[in-house]
Amino acid sequence: MASVKEVAELAGVSVGTVSRYLNGYKLKAANMDRIAAAIKQLDYKQNIIAKGLKNNRSFSIGLLMNSISSRFGAEVVSGIEQLFEAQGYSLILSGFNGDAQQVDQKLDYLMSRSIDGLIVFLTGEEWNSIEKLADLKIPIVFINRPNNLQNADAIVVNDRESVKQAIQRIIELGHKKIGMITPQQADYSAKERYGGAKEAVLGLTDVDLKIYEGDYSRFSGYQGAKELIQEGITALFVSNYTMSIGALEYLNVAGIRIGKDIFFGHYDYDDQIKNEEIPMLIIQPPTKAMGLKCAEILLEHLNNNTTTTGQTIVMKNQIDCFN
Repeated sequence: MASVKEVAELAGVSVGTVSRYLNGYKLKAANMDRIAAAIKQLDYKQNIIAKGLKNNRSFSIGLLMNSISSRFGAEVVSGIEQLFEAQGYSLILSGFNGDAQQVDQKLDYLMSRSIDGLIVFLTGEEWNSIEKLADLKIPIVFINRPNNLQNADAIVVNDRESVKQAIQRIIELGHKKIGMITPQQADYSAKERYGGAKEAVLGLTDVDLKIYEGDYSRFSGYQGAKELIQEGITALFVSNYTMSIGALEYLNVAGIRIGKDIFFGHYDYDDQIKNEEIPMLIIQPPTKAMGLKCAEILLEHLNNNTTTTGQTIVMKNQIDCFN
């Protein structure tokens, strides 16, 4: 089995430099490339158990989340795993599938595993005893939810501003009767996206924004599109990926042509629907980048033996408009 010394010799750097690389520190790009190549060539494997005993760590990160079934959640978790696995950490996922009464139990389960850090990824406002985290002495990062704890950081996206810009763009294209399919106003993202749409039409007496409230399902997207089309809209914006699939299904069944009979805008992930030949507007959240940023924050605190400090990081969606 190869040693750190052998990796250092092959990479042409010091043992200390390899050690810093293995502990997640950022080095010169050239050094990082040489060390990575040496590790691969020598098939070097860290002794995580010995490392954990030495540093009094479990090298595991807890992830408390509602469900990984959504595309948004799956892509964020993919980014988280990518960086942690490269640094020898395992991710312990504990989901509660919408049952708020299970959250405390799931948190206790994660803490019983002596996790080194905690990621809280709640899609809604389903947990009322979030202050329970205030006494934890490990780094904590919230994803897609604002944070009011002094010992936790948060990563959110600029959904309100993005949807505001999207609706303004639709108005600039000449549309006065705009339909919007939104989830129920029970979680942070839904409220932010709907709030952005309302801000876009504030004070515009000649623009009619019609709302259909769905439930995140394809069926509600289908029904929403059907009802809004019957109300005579000329543009449709869907603020959730799954509901946009349902809306597109209705438009296809009804023979309504995007770009000719209606203008269409929606949230998308990894360009699943994107087609630059069809006039439409797409908001694409930085899902994987959010996961990577979350992992970077936790690793920085773990490497420096510090705790999170209450900062909120706002990441930007990408908006593409093809017309």
